[in-house]
Amino acid sequence: MPKFTNKSSGFLLIDKPVGWTSFDVCGRLRKTLAIKRVGHTGTLDPFATGLLVVAFGKATKMIPFLDKASKTYVAKILLGKTSETLDTESEIETLTTDFDISVEQVSDIMTNHFSGKIQQIPPKYSALKVGGKKMCDLVRAGKEVEVKPRATEILNWKVLSVNNDEKSVELELEVAAGFYVRSFARDLGLKIAGGGLCSQLRRTRVGNLLVSQALEVESVDKNQTLVDPVDILTNFFKYVINKSRVNDFMAGRAFPIVETVENGTKVLVICDNKTVGMAEIVDDKLQPRIVF
Repeated sequence: MPKFTNKSSGFLLIDKPVGWTSFDVCGRLRKTLAIKRVGHTGTLDPFATGLLVVAFGKATKMIPFLDKASKTYVAKILLGKTSETLDTESEIETLTTDFDISVEQVSDIMTNHFSGKIQQIPPKYSALKVGGKKMCDLVRAGKEVEVKPRATEILNWKVLSVNNDEKSVELELEVAAGFYVRSFARDLGLKIAGGGLCSQLRRTRVGNLLVSQALEVESVDKNQTLVDPVDILTNFFKYVINKSRVNDFMAGRAFPIVETVENGTKVLVICDNKTVGMAEIVDDKLQPRIVF
């Protein structure tokens, strides 16, 4: 990706290693780059690997716009097994081994039950907040939590392989925001062998961003260049301003736009080929919302 001159606000794409929490990644980068404000989009569980989009400085205010992006995962699911956490991080219970599976069987189930819009009950051990607190923290504290179904969507899928020796299936899933792969593993397993859990998970895409573009977290040093938001929020409208308007923008002052842009549109504001912030079109004026 192109170099970005802002050293305190921007993004990095990280290939999260297994065993690290998303918070661990942010903590390491905060210390390495000496930037206090660090956040990420789309939590990855410790057992999962893959693309984690990390924001720094004022770019953390842009995280909500990325949280809504679709994502692609490659998941390995053990069928006929279950666990409290729906992954391999807690004790695994074998429910049955008296079954065989095929690509055709899994494809039929996916077509009939897991294509398009679906209802999904999130895992109890998740970062989903209930009353302002993470559900996983409430469960660990012994609190009873009512988990209600949530609407989500499977945009596309592909059965990559099945293994009858270990009773597993590997799939590629393109899903909408808010999708829980561990819940899907449970639900797919229920259709085949009484239960299922996710044993391996890798996120390969967030929006238009690919894990092949990502860095290893331990390869990042203090001289690492951040990525310009324009190369991350690729679906956003870009509005270019002249240098004569930069002071107005930095001061938070609205000014008339010269292009026709629908009121209410959020835009990335560009000057001299770099992002200077984000704005909203209000009454045909550019109203600064985030200033770098």
